[in-house]
Amino acid sequence: MIATILKSSAHFSAVDYNERKVAKGSAELIEVKNFGYLQGTPEFNADNIKQYLIDYSKRNQSIKNTQMHLAISCKGHEYTEEQLVDIAHKWLKEMGYAEKGQPLLIYAHRDTKNTHIHIVTSRVAPDGHKIDHNHERVRSQEVLNNIMGIDNQKEVKNYISEALKYRFSTIGQFRAVLESSGYETYVENESVSIKKDGKVLDSISINMI
Repeated sequence: MIATILKSSAHFSAVDYNERKVAKGSAELIEVKNFGYLQGTPEFNADNIKQYLIDYSKRNQSIKNTQMHLAISCKGHEYTEEQLVDIAHKWLKEMGYAEKGQPLLIYAHRDTKNTHIHIVTSRVAPDGHKIDHNHERVRSQEVLNNIMGIDNQKEVKNYISEALKYRFSTIGQFRAVLESSGYETYVENESVSIKKDGKVLDSISINMI
């Protein structure tokens, strides 16, 4: 499961991107919240949605790029769209995007071999404060891991134990085994450090390999 924070924008270009997918029949807008007078009217179109988000975001005019665009995807179809939406709501709450009145769009994309959804909202909270973006990408994956019950540090220890069952003639071979499982590795101070989602999870002495 991956939560990917996509490029921000001052003009909510993510709406155009997702609505083009809808027009092509490869995506569907499956949830809309807090769009006031627009909801349920014929005027609910890309231009008016963008303008609504721009106007809403003016309650904090010090923020230049107010768009928050997130994609949540899983491996293959191991989760349904409904399950991803539930996970998205938990992510939004933990990351500060679920206050009463926060505008929200959720699109289901159906043009790839894996289930995934896109979320569009504003980086401005209903009371006008900027939603915390410090270490956002690292926090995002940590929040998702907590939602999914994934313990990265326990998981990496298991991978290291499995890797050590092989015979290696170089440190590079050991690193390649871990990197094939999605980890980053680097050598420092006679140890191999193992990193994932921007965070060092463990290290092992070269003498032990």
